[in-house]
Parts: sequence; C-alpha cells; structure tokens
Amino acid sequence: MCGRFACSLNPEQIVERLHKDNYCREDIQVDCQDFRPSYNVAPIHQIVTLYENNNQKSLKTMEWGYVPSWIKKLPINRPINARQETLEQTKGFYVSSKDTHRCVIVAEGFYEWKKPGNGTKKPYYIKRKDGQLMMFAGLYDINELTDKSYTCAIVTTEASKEFSSIHTRMPVILNQDQVNTWIDGSIPWSSRVIDLMKSFEGELES
Repeated sequence: MCGRFACSLNPEQIVERLHKDNYCREDIQVDCQDFRPSYNVAPIHQIVTLYENNNQKSLKTMEWGYVPSWIKKLPINRPINARQETLEQTKGFYVSSKDTHRCVIVAEGFYEWKKPGNGTKKPYYIKRKDGQLMMFAGLYDINELTDKSYTCAIVTTEASKEFSSIHTRMPVILNQDQVNTWIDGSIPWSSRVIDLMKSFEGELES
C-alpha cells in the first residue's frame, strides 16, 4: 500500500537529480505547470511522472487516481495503487495501459503506518538509504472525464523482508537500469517487464 509520499522538489530540481543519479542521460521535456511540491502528497493531487512518448522522455503532472480510457463514467473510488498480482492477469482494469502507458512516479520517500498492537498507528517515513530518488513503477491512462485527462496509479508488490515488519506491501521501486525498460512503450507487456515488479532489494531507512 502506498497512500502518501513526499516530493518537495520542483521540476527543475527533479530533472537535475534524474541526470545526476543516472536515471536519464538525454534531454527531458517538462510539462508540470500544475505541480506543487509537498512533503505530504495525497490521492487526487497532481504528481510528477516520468514517461516516454515518441522516444522523448518527459516529466508530466498527472492526477493520482487512475481512470482507464475505456470507462464512460467517473468512478467514485479511483485506485491509487495497482497490485502486481492484478497486472499479471491477462485481462482486467489496467489492460489498456500495460503495453504502452507505463510511467514512473517521482518521490523522495513514502509514508506507511504500522499498528503496534494497542489500537494506534505509528507513522514511518521510508526512503532509500543511498539518498537517491524513489522511482515508483506506475501506469497511466488518458480520459477526458477528468479535469487534466492524465491519471495514474502506483504499482505495489509484496513487501521485502526488511520492510515486512512495517507493512505487507510496498511500492515497486525501480533502479537506474530498470526505469528505461519500464517506460519504453516499444517493449510489450512480457516477462521482461513483469520481472521488474518485485520487492526492492536495496537498503531502506525509516
């Protein structure tokens, strides 16, 4: 589950970090007029995504809360997370996005709440121990029912052994060599892409 995350950087700073951390070496177009940096990014907010269109990498704001292109009525509850297990099915809610509408959601860290057993919830802020950006695998689609047309969801998977003491699930966090494969629309939905949806193997800190 991922219901809150932090991205306090402005788009120019994000581009600088993407180049510095070797997530992208080429030029990145920026279309993020509606983005507001925040330490508490919530569903339905405009969030920064990295995606590829016509071989051009772009940063674009998308609304966090997925609406597929084929739906005719805006749903009351819009999914903010797409489960790995659901995506591995041949059909389903996200079928129109899996081949060509994959994106990465840019974050500095995310929040999770653990129930220690006394009925209260303890918040944790989780980030990469190496200080790099968190690049969440995501799916997006385009539907004119929403104000900004582009909407997205974060892909989640089973928690790593390290993270499982806090929660049973976690976002799919991509490394440098995985980001380009995930957002490359010329690569069809296949084992090459599916195999990226796994628990993060690097070190996290909270």
